[in-house]
Amino acid sequence: MITNILAMDLGRTSLGLAISRSGILVSALPNLHFKRDDYDDAIKKLLEAIKFEKIEHIVIGLPLYPSGDRCEMTPIVEKFKEKITPFFENIDIVFQDERDSTLEASEILHENNKSSKKQKNIIDSHAALVILERYLKKIGQL
Repeated sequence: MITNILAMDLGRTSLGLAISRSGILVSALPNLHFKRDDYDDAIKKLLEAIKFEKIEHIVIGLPLYPSGDRCEMTPIVEKFKEKITPFFENIDIVFQDERDSTLEASEILHENNKSSKKQKNIIDSHAALVILERYLKKIGQL
């Protein structure tokens, strides 16, 4: 069983994070915000945010069009993975299809009485939560 898994949902100005310390339960972490396309700042904030976590595995949401084709963000996310890999030696970093994860996260938040306006600062972390749950299901842990 894999434990201490971090999931990421990378955008142009924010990085949503979710974590599973048990390999079963998943929790959203606060979104990290950075200047548009300043991924070096995103990496710096990421490292600060997970300083005390003993991360063993990282899952990054891979953005694709609904058809499964690559989109504008796909190469950006792939390059982000390349940039963070040296900071996480001996840790597996894998991609997970993130199609519709933000939509699914928004639906879940609406069910929990979070209006669209209230979702703005938490939606990316909840999308990361959806990505992590999908990954755990894929590997048979959920």
